[in-house]
Amino acid sequence: MSGPERARDSGARRLAESALAALLHAAGDRSTELVLIGGLVPEYLVEADEPHQGTNDVDLLLDIGLQYDREDDDYAWLERALARAGFVPVSPNVGWRWMVDVDGFPVVVEFLTDVADDLDQEIALPGVATLSVKNLRGPGPALRDASVASVLGEQVRMTDLGGYLAAKGAAAYWRRADKDLYDFAWVLVNASRADSTRAAIAVSAVLDPGVDRDRWGAVLGVCALFEAVTSEGTEVFVSTALAAGSEQDANSLALDAVLAVRLFRAGLQGQFPGDVTRAQP
Repeated sequence: MSGPERARDSGARRLAESALAALLHAAGDRSTELVLIGGLVPEYLVEADEPHQGTNDVDLLLDIGLQYDREDDDYAWLERALARAGFVPVSPNVGWRWMVDVDGFPVVVEFLTDVADDLDQEIALPGVATLSVKNLRGPGPALRDASVASVLGEQVRMTDLGGYLAAKGAAAYWRRADKDLYDFAWVLVNASRADSTRAAIAVSAVLDPGVDRDRWGAVLGVCALFEAVTSEGTEVFVSTALAAGSEQDANSLALDAVLAVRLFRAGLQGQFPGDVTRAQP
């Protein structure tokens, strides 16, 4: 690659969108077999006056099925699309991370999955020479709530509000990455300004606390990281929002996050009243 990694901002986001659109174009009719998650999604989910931090990479979720079904699939089409769009594996060779040069900056596309076996491992895909997926705990609910969307004129399946918050909330709780905590709160804050109940209803439609007990508990658990203005998640949201260019003061941002998450959690518990156990980290 010819340049350094671009910091997360609106300019980096445009580069990431361009890289994604090139891959989708190369994939042709099969582009909607890819599910877009991650930092590109928030600005598609909610209308907001507040700037979003942006992203400098692309996260794509693959539904690879159960272990004994995988050999029936063939992902040669996706590896060929990567080559046609100018992507190469990240060096040292990591098959689930590919990059392409866009206007002198490297943009990385990561291929992820969420299956019961081989947690946190790289899983080989059938029919390919190099391409693989990273199996992470958390993003699976995005597959249940996704619809076809357009990115720079190219089609992709994109996770909707319920799938995004269910996946992002669980990931934020289990990994505690700043970008996950920020994106989770940013979407909730801006969604609640239009409709204070929409987010909880959407997540409740995706997660069943009886079947998805670990993920349901994780989403409730991450809410606890925004209980007060001095809580971990709140402080991450405030500092990132200010760095992204928010014109609000720190106290207003903190109160927005605390209130939005509190309403969201109350809405979840209202959908399924009773004893719902919080997941363990």
